Parts: sequence; structure tokens; C-alpha cells
Amino acid sequence: MTTASHQELTQSRREALQVAAQWYARLCSEDAGPVDEHALQQWLNSDPIHLWAWQRVDQLQARLGQVPGHLALKTLERAEQHFSVSRRSVLKGLVLMVGTGSLGMAAYRYAPVDHWLADHHTATGEIKHLTLDDGTTLTLNTASAVDIHFNANERLVLLREGEIMVTTASKNIENPRPFIVQTPQGRVRALGTRFSVRVLEEKIQVAVFEHSVEVTTRAGSQSLCLAGQRLTFTADSASPPTELAPTDDAWTRQMLVVQNMRLDVFMAELGRYRTGVLRCTPSVAHYRITGAFRVDDTDQALHALNKSFPVSINARTRYWVIVDEKK
Repeated sequence: MTTASHQELTQSRREALQVAAQWYARLCSEDAGPVDEHALQQWLNSDPIHLWAWQRVDQLQARLGQVPGHLALKTLERAEQHFSVSRRSVLKGLVLMVGTGSLGMAAYRYAPVDHWLADHHTATGEIKHLTLDDGTTLTLNTASAVDIHFNANERLVLLREGEIMVTTASKNIENPRPFIVQTPQGRVRALGTRFSVRVLEEKIQVAVFEHSVEVTTRAGSQSLCLAGQRLTFTADSASPPTELAPTDDAWTRQMLVVQNMRLDVFMAELGRYRTGVLRCTPSVAHYRITGAFRVDDTDQALHALNKSFPVSINARTRYWVIVDEKK
């Protein structure tokens, strides 16, 4: 696909997502009826990208509520017939019509649209393992998004946000096409390796577990990062490599392993895997924590904190948790 055609497709998808969000808001209103159902059906039938948009918005809405009544069911049946796809896949796409009103639209407005336009992405708390066409294994950490662009000249992974682990297939170590992870700040080129790349606001963190990688900043400066090392880089420069902790890849096994970490830093790391607000007050931020915690059960980690430190877990809701000094 040419750059121009790819941009046109991306723009079409973006516009379809915006319209899908408007339909969602309309169908959640109290006065939605048969006329809306018919108009929605015409929109869905007019372009497969429109059904694609429903399926993407689903990933923002599916966990927020339940499908409302007859409109969702009838639209499901007709979309299934028109596009000749399985009922299960269409149902997944139309679960977005949840009865959550403004809450659902708020989730749409504040979630980055580019995240849902990406070729592959994960929700908060989700970890996904992929095998690419060349045999490379790609693992996406929580709230991550990537695009994959393989062509005759290079194998490119565009990291939009979050963190990935790359394990290039041994049979492709001599592959003439370079394997590159592209970020806004620069490029990371694999030299037959296993490494991770993480977006940290205005800088990128690279950790190398096998072999080495070459980092090229957007300004053109180059650095080599060897196995057992990690570094960060901005668009202009890279930091000197430092020693890598052997457990820095524990997240690929759904574990967060920490050694003598400040509590405020630990809460920020744990919060990556939990929807909502999770933090501690300054009065307990200096506590140091060591241990191994499952990122798919953050409640268990909070329970361990409550048992190990003189702190209280103050939960207004599951989505607003503050760790404070025990009174």
C-alpha cells in the first residue's frame, strides 16, 4: 500500500469512528426509535469501514454496560446478513451500544482515537502476544498500540504508545531487511535480539535482553545498547546505557517485580494495569517495597500493601483508590 493510500484509509477510518460515536450517543437517548434504526442500517450497509468503526468503538464501550434492547438486536441481524460475517463477530462489534449515556461518550472523548486506529492495541490491564509474518514475536503491554509495515526494504513496527517486547526469530537474524521500531523520538534497529521499547511522555526507554540494538534519534545521533543494558533517548540525544534488572521483562509473564522501589513509583507502575485513579499520598510515598505482584490482580497487590505497611486503602469506588497513612 502506498503512503498516500494508507493516509486516505486512515482518514476514512477516523471519520467513520467519529460518526460511529455520534450514532452511539443517538441510540442511547430516550427518544431513539425505528427511524434511527433505519438510518443507522443504511449507514452500516454503505461501506464495510462503517462496520469496522462499530467494532473499534466496541473496545471503548464493551465493559461499560449492556446492549440496549431491540435496536441493537435488529441492527445485529441486518449487518450480519449484509456483510456475510459470523453472528459472533458482528455481536462483538455492536456491543458498543451500551446504556451508559454520558459515561460512554466521555470514554470516547478522552481515549486517543489513534490508539483504536492502530493495527494492534491493548486495553488497560491487557497483555497481548502476536507472531508477525516473519516469525518475530511481539508482545504488547497494557494500553499499547502499534502499526505493522513490512515491505521489500524493511520490517517496521510503529509504536504509537505504551510498551512492546520484540523477539526476532532466529531464522531471520540474517534477514537483509532491517527490523525497526519507529517512535516519535527516533528509531530502534534490532541486531538479532530480544528487546523492549517503552514510551515515556517525551522520551523513549529501550531495554535489551539479548544481543544488541542501535538507537538513532530524530536528530541523527546514534547509540549502541548491548544485552543487559537499557537507555532512554529523546528526539535529540540518548542517555549513557545503565545496567538492566533481570526481572525487567517480568511484565510479559503478567508480573510486576520490584526491588526497593519507592511506594509512589510502585503505585504509578501498578496503575498502568488498572483503570481509574491509583496513587498514594505524600506522607507514605517514601516507603520502600520489594516483591512480585500479578498485574492481572491489582487488588491483591493493594491487599499486600495493607498488610505490610501502616497504610490504609481508601477506595471511593474501584476506579478511585488512594493509599494513605493509617490513622
